[in-house]
Amino acid sequence: MQEATSADLQREQDRAAAISDAALPPGSAPMMTWDGYPALQPGPELTPDQILKQVEALAQTLHAQADSDPANVERVLGVGLPSDAKGERRGVTGKVGQGTYGWAVWKGAPSLPGHRVELTLTANACLAYDALKKRMEADGFRVYVPTFGDDQRIAFDKIVGPSLGLYIAMTPNRRDTPTCVTVVSFEMERSDA
Repeated sequence: MQEATSADLQREQDRAAAISDAALPPGSAPMMTWDGYPALQPGPELTPDQILKQVEALAQTLHAQADSDPANVERVLGVGLPSDAKGERRGVTGKVGQGTYGWAVWKGAPSLPGHRVELTLTANACLAYDALKKRMEADGFRVYVPTFGDDQRIAFDKIVGPSLGLYIAMTPNRRDTPTCVTVVSFEMERSDA
């Protein structure tokens, strides 16, 4: 059995890199990097209770694809949702207690029904998980807590229309013993039920 020297390994790595480089079409550009979404416009100061009521109102209102259109979400939230600088999302950010909140609405993908709606809170602000869970279950949502894996979100779902489900994903401080939620996402997806 022959041992490979570091020079042999380096030579093989260089050969593999040359083959890989030669496979690229002439004039191809390097991979694009994504810097994230543009900042949201400033919004009003809200209390945690006001935001909790907004989350509940959205959960009760989203029954059809059109219900997640930005104009309808504005009406339900009672807050204007102007476009960001690039027109990619509509939303606002404002003060809540010692932290900040952000409401954003955007089209996740052309094939998805409706728009994605997301509430994001900074670490200095959060919503009580037990209060959210109690309200979701009272509104007929099923709860799913993953038992393993790296997905920290807790999901709530409910059939809201013919072949349409509303899925609400919450990101708590701890999946196993959640007390505080900092992200709440609303998505509508086709359902077989």
